[in-house]
Amino acid sequence: MTTSLIKAGLSLLRMMPLSWARRTGRWLGKLVWALHLRERHIAQVNIQLAFPHLSEREQTALAKRSVEAAGEWFSELGRVWQGSRSELDQLVVQVRGADYLAQAQAEGQGVVFLAPHMGNWEFVGLYINTLIPLSCLYEPPEQPGLEEFIVKARGRFGMTTFPTTPKGVVGLTRALKSGRAVGVLPDQVPRDISAGCNAPFMGQMCFTPTLAVKLAQRTGARLFYLIAYRVDQGFEVLIQPADDAIYTEDLTVAMTVMNRGIAELLAPYPEQYQWTYKRFRVRPQQGPNPYHRGN
Repeated sequence: MTTSLIKAGLSLLRMMPLSWARRTGRWLGKLVWALHLRERHIAQVNIQLAFPHLSEREQTALAKRSVEAAGEWFSELGRVWQGSRSELDQLVVQVRGADYLAQAQAEGQGVVFLAPHMGNWEFVGLYINTLIPLSCLYEPPEQPGLEEFIVKARGRFGMTTFPTTPKGVVGLTRALKSGRAVGVLPDQVPRDISAGCNAPFMGQMCFTPTLAVKLAQRTGARLFYLIAYRVDQGFEVLIQPADDAIYTEDLTVAMTVMNRGIAELLAPYPEQYQWTYKRFRVRPQQGPNPYHRGN
């Protein structure tokens, strides 16, 4: 899909009422499911691993709903990436935990937001940037021309973005030391084996990024989960402090605590987690690849 086609599609979605856009997204998800595309396969594998207590029928139903939710996430990007400040504000149905953030700011502490692939993480990053200056890393996309579009969309309200390089990590560290905030995806599998460790999530081992905890250790920043759950009329934003046990120097223990927190937070809306992503990869590979279609 070309960048110009993506822009045109998002512009069209922005003009729709939110309920229509989401309905379009669910239709796209149904199409992905009907065509047996790779996202369907990945979701089915993930659901089987994460919810072994469910019956086969229940697992299939949850996997299908998660693929449709992924379509909703895409359909919301029209308004999220191209909407005005007032359009974004109108999407906030409720904010829970803002007092925690206010306290950290009053104490002059830097804040690391753990924003898992739950609900709409693109929206919640833009929204939280209206409350506290936010810096984030991004992985340059392979699609030519798309990087400039994404960086501009994320930065139009003042968010600072850095590419995923050592210089980018330095930029995040400086932001925290000055009492600002950074956003980190705590469930995105790092490419560099030195950037993570294997830790349990939903009862399965998976390669988990250690960047967020390392940043907190270096700067004394506080760690908060940050999620925008998809609800009627918009999003419910949640800001929640991480368990104190996450601040241990033992990174494997810290990652276990972090993953447990993510699992607890996805429980109310399990279909809104990005199960179309190969979350249960381990590095180095231990045993057969669960996503191999021959398994």
